[in-house]
Amino acid sequence: MGVMGCGDDGRADSGSATPSAGTTTAPTGATSEGPSTTASTTPTTSTSEGESESAAASTTSTTAPTSGEPTATTEPAGCGACSEPNQQCVDDLCVTLCQGQELDPCPEGQVCDVISGTCHALADACTLAGASEACGDKQCGPGSVCDGQGACVPVAPCADVACTSAGACWGAACACDRPIECQDPSLEQLNGPFAEKIMGIDFADDCTAWMVTLRSGTDYLRRLRPDGELTEWPGVSNLDMGEVKVLRRLTIPQLHEVPPVASGPVAPPQPVEGLGEVAITYTCIGGCFGDIIQGVARLVEDDPDDPLPIVIPATETMGGGPFMAPVADAGPQGLTWGEDRVLYVGNSTANGEYNTADLVQATVAVVHNFPARVTASAPVSPAHLLVAVEGGALYRYNVITKESELVTELGAHVTGLSHDSFSGLVYASMSSLEVLAVEPFTGVFEVFATMPDKGRVAVSPSGKLYYVPAKYLQAQEGMIQSWDLPAAI
Repeated sequence: MGVMGCGDDGRADSGSATPSAGTTTAPTGATSEGPSTTASTTPTTSTSEGESESAAASTTSTTAPTSGEPTATTEPAGCGACSEPNQQCVDDLCVTLCQGQELDPCPEGQVCDVISGTCHALADACTLAGASEACGDKQCGPGSVCDGQGACVPVAPCADVACTSAGACWGAACACDRPIECQDPSLEQLNGPFAEKIMGIDFADDCTAWMVTLRSGTDYLRRLRPDGELTEWPGVSNLDMGEVKVLRRLTIPQLHEVPPVASGPVAPPQPVEGLGEVAITYTCIGGCFGDIIQGVARLVEDDPDDPLPIVIPATETMGGGPFMAPVADAGPQGLTWGEDRVLYVGNSTANGEYNTADLVQATVAVVHNFPARVTASAPVSPAHLLVAVEGGALYRYNVITKESELVTELGAHVTGLSHDSFSGLVYASMSSLEVLAVEPFTGVFEVFATMPDKGRVAVSPSGKLYYVPAKYLQAQEGMIQSWDLPAAI
């Protein structure tokens, strides 16, 4: 994936476009339908707020057509069945762009940018390119991944998938510039009463901040809205809290308007049920009173008598990391939501066992066994979660096939994982105090920042990555701070 700048929105350009490198042209029949850009999978995003109107793709490194200039035809004007998503009708000729072609049409030193459909230098602004992976009878190209059962699903920075009739697929409805959809509460507000004995943080799609405490006595779930309104809910008895996670979109908002070259109506994205739902973990080591059950709870805001009911009961489990403190390394860890409104967490029944609570089916189950205790999880596609285990190994778990594969070894314990719905990167906070930016489908990672002390990180839709200290474990309590995330790909 190239960096900087911006191309178009992943859909075909209007009829004023001209062929560029990697395109082929052919005269066709008598009708004048434009290319269809209707995707093959249902969009997962739910709002049109903060859409990013991408600029025209960079042409500074684009070469002239290699297939010759379009030639005149004696056929009637029009492009006929020019209906593949990588085709455009230009001056009554059907032009095939570089996406989805079996043989690479780009000259040496250039790559096919699937956002614009033209050949770019890899370092060009807003370039999304790469190899395809086999997926049943399809090939999933850049901006998409295989779901393990023969379908290509979108991954950031794309919100949809386009496929040719031959089964070549790539990401569509992609964005090059990060949309800023909302503003977080101020750092002054975040570091006020909201952060008292904070242990974990997460942000909803509207920039509302959520946290859980780790303290002596009753623990709290707190919500801080962008306007500064603070609300808290007490937990059960003396049970400690560990993590908080909000069900969020996995890709940025996409266009609702029909592009001018579309051959038919484009259905608006459907809302994902449950967006904004909040879950927490209850953890405990010996010393909790009586037979109080720990586990995973979800917030039921309109039930004042039982606002944090447990949906995944847990038995007591212990670990040797990532915080190197028994009070923080016990009980269920690795809490996350799947896009399917299923809650996932590790170690509720035994170290390394991955547990679920399906809120739609009202079922609880052990779905996988990892080789070590789970410490963090994050969703990365409609079909995949990234899961960290003690020691820093990262696995990619398929929620459909219930299988996992090793992605990479990070070399230290992971305290938290947070997915960026714009870039698709996952940010990992480490026991070594590094914050790593991880590509979840290749395992490539690099150091992004350094934390001042042990804690966790979380991505906000505002385009910032937040660090929260594990205050209960610190002699000198730290402050919440943030870093700006890249504004473009």
